[in-house]
Amino acid sequence: MNVPNGSGEGMSGAPKAPGGGSPETQGDGSEGGAPVRGPAGDCESRLAEAQSELRRLGDELNRQKAAADNLGRELETFSYAVSHDLRAPLRHLIGFSNALLEDYGEVLEPTAHSYLDCIVRAGRKMEGLVDALLALSRIGRQDMTPLNLDLSQMANSYAACVREGDPGRKVTFKIPQRLPARGDAVLLRTALEHLLENAWKFTAKKESATIEIGSEKEGDEVVYFVRDDGAGFDMRFADRLFGPFQRMHRDEEFPGLGIGLAIVQRIINRHGGRIWAEAEVNAGATFYFTLGS
Repeated sequence: MNVPNGSGEGMSGAPKAPGGGSPETQGDGSEGGAPVRGPAGDCESRLAEAQSELRRLGDELNRQKAAADNLGRELETFSYAVSHDLRAPLRHLIGFSNALLEDYGEVLEPTAHSYLDCIVRAGRKMEGLVDALLALSRIGRQDMTPLNLDLSQMANSYAACVREGDPGRKVTFKIPQRLPARGDAVLLRTALEHLLENAWKFTAKKESATIEIGSEKEGDEVVYFVRDDGAGFDMRFADRLFGPFQRMHRDEEFPGLGIGLAIVQRIINRHGGRIWAEAEVNAGATFYFTLGS
């Protein structure tokens, strides 16, 4: 005969849960004592896998960035070395050609004069290209000192210089009273002056022209621009606009080396920004750029 204890339970021990199992094994989703992973366990596993993959991708990105930075430094060093080593033989080529013309010009036939003139002109053009390569390579090597700047002040200074150099031109400069920016003073002045120089050059064939500098707010980003109403260009060829020595116009129309915009792009990239352009043939061009955060 079973005698009830004080808690009303029988002498046979702990009560059985419904279904015949003991409390220790009932309702834990296990079979044979082995736990079965639930939804929470699956989420933790997937999270661990995602974190591992994220670390792997981060490491790979760092390796690729280091390789790209190293390649960039090597290319800059190579460009500087090649450009520097080319200057001496070019000076000799131009100098001795001029000496021939000066010392023996009276006895040379007209055809020989013409040949020597061609050599001197080509040598001077090559000298300009070498100097442009040197300037481009220096942009990547130059130290940067970020400062709070006023681009309007830089633009006004440039406008005063070009007006003094060519007072006969009718060009209206639209420059805001203040245009704050943050970056390296020397590099940003170089970039802005190249953009303004382009606008000045490509409005040269207009009787009166307008060059404008300003900024627009796009979300949290400030977008600066330099706009002109000059020759413009065909947007089908915009992909080569910032390549070194790429020209959008014939040299007879607008002389130049095609290096200015490549320098501008490199400066903007060093500031963590981006640059692009919109244009229409004979309706002007607008160059936009940002300076990162």
